[in-house]
Amino acid sequence: MCPVTMVLDEAPSTIPRPASPPAFRLRPIMRQGTASSIPETWERYATIENARAAVKQTYHDDRVLRLFIVTDDVPPRFVEWVER
Repeated sequence: MCPVTMVLDEAPSTIPRPASPPAFRLRPIMRQGTASSIPETWERYATIENARAAVKQTYHDDRVLRLFIVTDDVPPRFVEWVER
């Protein structure tokens, strides 16, 4: 049997990726429990204005103490705190 050899391409990928606008997510700080029952935390928002509008709905839940908006990157980046 002959050994299997792999040739790796050492040149970085030069394929340009289209620049997409950042998506946003809501991250709540809860009084008790988890935020998995709040539907607004599962959504991706295309604009910061849409995320801010969803914050108003999320604050109707009494368990939510504070909310902040992050980008939908890996890792997420902080955008802003949104107070009641």
